[in-house]
Amino acid sequence: MMSGLVACFAIQTGLVYSDDTAYQNAPLTSLALEGRELWMDHNCQTCHQIYGFGGFLGPDLTNAAARLTRDRIEQVLTKGSLQMPAFGFSSRQIAAMESYLVALNDTGIGQARKDIPVPAQEIFAALDKHSAGNPMSEPARGAYDKFKTICASCHTPFRATPLGQFLAVDLSDVHSRLSESEIRKVLSEGRPAKGMIITPLDQSEQDGMLAFLEWLGTHRQSLMEKVGEPKPLESLPWWEFR
Repeated sequence: MMSGLVACFAIQTGLVYSDDTAYQNAPLTSLALEGRELWMDHNCQTCHQIYGFGGFLGPDLTNAAARLTRDRIEQVLTKGSLQMPAFGFSSRQIAAMESYLVALNDTGIGQARKDIPVPAQEIFAALDKHSAGNPMSEPARGAYDKFKTICASCHTPFRATPLGQFLAVDLSDVHSRLSESEIRKVLSEGRPAKGMIITPLDQSEQDGMLAFLEWLGTHRQSLMEKVGEPKPLESLPWWEFR
């Protein structure tokens, strides 16, 4: 048994020190380096993780650039969120942090998964294409644009999204799961216990969001057929942290 353990240790050591992954990615730009310095100065890894290492009050941010819009990044870095303080970053600091997150995202996948989900960009592209032949009402269209700007930073249609200790549920069937009054309550009061902040929507915007969610639920099945199912476990690389 001892010989086996020593052999495993030797093999692992060889794999670690012969790994040239770091040389396969372009060096950080000067702007991304500024972002990394901000990350370290503000001790972001106390709450967030990179490649699964760090705190657990917030989500892993290795691939945050793939799911967050610039507007959402700016909102969080200036005004904060439910559990994150407001840092009041300048436009230069926001650009630097965004550049660093983009560089992190390019290095690979930050969290091991049991399947490979369809990228959010492909899902929204399918929604855009489907809505061309199945038009939404004007209020629903306006709510869809807001959904992509705000809600999509956590919620992705047709799949639940793990976010640290929380799970952002699939909202494509929420219209059939919750009543109108329940949805309005969530939009007005949020769900602080589950990590969801209050959504700043007035009455007409809430009406539009309800119309969009109804449209999404009505076309859910045909949209899922276009998006496709996640790839099975067997298609995953044996080591995702590339």
